[in-house]
Amino acid sequence: MKHKNFGLNEASFEKLVIDLKKNDTYFFEQVFLKQFEETMNYLRREYRSSSEEAYDATMDTLIEFRTRFVDGKLQYGNLRFLFTKIASQMLLRNRKKNTAGIDGETFLSEDADTEPEDLQGLSQLNIAWKSLGEACKQLLTWHFYGKMKLSEIAEETQKTPATIRKQKERCVKKLKDQFGIKTIQSHEG
Repeated sequence: MKHKNFGLNEASFEKLVIDLKKNDTYFFEQVFLKQFEETMNYLRREYRSSSEEAYDATMDTLIEFRTRFVDGKLQYGNLRFLFTKIASQMLLRNRKKNTAGIDGETFLSEDADTEPEDLQGLSQLNIAWKSLGEACKQLLTWHFYGKMKLSEIAEETQKTPATIRKQKERCVKKLKDQFGIKTIQSHEG
């Protein structure tokens, strides 16, 4: 499928990376100009985002992609899928930032219908989240917010699905442990 890598073959992918390392962005701009509009449309459709939100998230993704290319963190593969997933994460991250206060605590308007118990739970979640390593945060973000299947994450990270499943279980257990929730196998239907 030609489109999954923005129409790039492996040789043109390598050229793109070399050009970016030399700070020559012409080829990069030509390739991603087409993807930019498609990604904005996807975010507006799937996340019901405004044009501004979609633009900001897509632009942030473009910058992140360029950085990853230059740092050698992207390999030839399903680049289009990865670009779209990162854009989705950027959109959600930007939305979260827009609801955060100056000190990083969650901002709630005076008319919010949030109960004190909810605030306490949210505070606990923020603390628990900060205790996770970056790998756990990335995996859980991709899976729960980005709606990526574990098999897709395994393919993206070049690990086996079983490894990713175990990693996810360990990460969720770490979060539950922070809340004092016992991880007991239940037989609920």
